[in-house]
Amino acid sequence: MTITIHRGTNQIGGCITEISSSQARIIIDIGDELPSDAQKTDVEIEGVTTSARNCDGVFITHYHGDHVGLYRKILPEIPVYMGEKAKTIYLKLQTRCKDPNIAVIERFKTFREESPIKVKDMTIRPFQVDHSAFDAYMFLIECDGKKILHTGDFRAHGYKGNSLLPTLAKWVGKVDALITEGTTLSRPDETIISEQELQQQAHELLKDNKYVFAMCSSTNIDRMAAFYKATTQPPLGRYFLCDEYQYDLLKFVAKNARSPIYKFEKIHSYGANLLEKMRKRGFCMMVRSGKKFNDIIEQFPDSLFIYSMWAGYLSGEAKIESIAEMVPSGYKYLHTSGHATREAIRKVCEKVCPATIIPIHGKAPRELEKMGLSGEVKILENGERFEV
Repeated sequence: MTITIHRGTNQIGGCITEISSSQARIIIDIGDELPSDAQKTDVEIEGVTTSARNCDGVFITHYHGDHVGLYRKILPEIPVYMGEKAKTIYLKLQTRCKDPNIAVIERFKTFREESPIKVKDMTIRPFQVDHSAFDAYMFLIECDGKKILHTGDFRAHGYKGNSLLPTLAKWVGKVDALITEGTTLSRPDETIISEQELQQQAHELLKDNKYVFAMCSSTNIDRMAAFYKATTQPPLGRYFLCDEYQYDLLKFVAKNARSPIYKFEKIHSYGANLLEKMRKRGFCMMVRSGKKFNDIIEQFPDSLFIYSMWAGYLSGEAKIESIAEMVPSGYKYLHTSGHATREAIRKVCEKVCPATIIPIHGKAPRELEKMGLSGEVKILENGERFEV
């Protein structure tokens, strides 16, 4: 098999990986670049986005824009695969965002965890991973006695993180090549706590603050679960509130998730009729940028505002104005990464014993060379081919 990283060898987001054999050619992720990328690089791939079709499928690890955002460029004859629940969440999100290409997303094919997909001489097997996107996956690609594991974005410190290593031991074993994300390798000063620790810290804040507004991504389901549990667990029993869009999304997850972590039984969709009850009982309300949320926040001048997203969105080159304008000066920062720590990457390498380790989705790929990993770290350039 041959690996080609069309984009993503030295940046976070916008990753596009090609894996080909003598018979098949697939793409894993076709992401848009992050808003903070100073120099945008347009990517056209023969047989995938331009010219006659020469691709057997595009496989999406999860619904974040830096992994699926360029779906609209894929030639219409090429099938696109996404997790079953992830597709529904992405449809809900893009419908709210008034995406003009909803019909294209509706045609995405779906897969389920651990169910193999046969593409000519390749077998692609998806494994669910813990990430800040619900229903996210890594892929094992097998062909001609060779195995390649593409991690997508993953972590081991979320609610489902404990399942990572047992899954690799049961289903994957030793691989010839590991293509791994390395987002946190360039962020040595970033504090990373578990989602459970974040939940407990949120609970402590709620004990001291009767009225709380919390901002995080609407599709970060684990973070929603953390705030939900922090709000509704005894002895507080406060209201957990959100808008109609968020309510619909969380109810979908509650109905389709196997884990009790995501049941969301006591959520309420905000309405002005609840204002007096909110004042009396207290609450945590999930908010996003926008006037409708500002209008609600103004009615509770003594409230606490918790910001639970990457700090880089508030200032510097990655600043997002709509978010920065929403966050008040006296906010509380409570966040943890959706990406693997160095230790998590190390443990994955120890579990699958790769002959070759190829870093993507990171600004400091050479940090892997300093970790003393057993496999050979291969730093590729965008567009460079590597034979497995």
